[in-house]
Amino acid sequence: MSSHNVESCVINASLEKVWNALRSQDFKFWSLVKSVEHAASPSEVGSVRNVTFKDGTVQQYRLLELSEIKHSLTYEIVDSEPAVVFLSAQHTLQVSPVTANNTSFVQWISDYSYDGAEAAVLDAKYKKLEALADLAKALEN
Repeated sequence: MSSHNVESCVINASLEKVWNALRSQDFKFWSLVKSVEHAASPSEVGSVRNVTFKDGTVQQYRLLELSEIKHSLTYEIVDSEPAVVFLSAQHTLQVSPVTANNTSFVQWISDYSYDGAEAAVLDAKYKKLEALADLAKALEN
């Protein structure tokens, strides 16, 4: 059994601009992130990056998929200090064009193993909403 969460928003920026901000996976737009260190080529499937948050949390993400066609990337959390309460989590960021006005629809989809982690999943929901708002603020025309 798993827990599924989807957060989304429309960003007043072109698909190309939004995708360029996401594909690097450096999370520069996210106010909660202090730094990101890549162990290999950031766009290489299987590459690992350490994301250090301003609260001191360090998480290691492994890239599972990167699609230039679908404008999406999927990563999983492979390690966290402090430890997370769920066994696994996969996250997908996807960008689609809103053709009527050259804006972008962004979805952040997360699937967590269900280990009694409702509070952690709810916390992640609000952090994703904050990250999407930060992305919109960083990229709006």
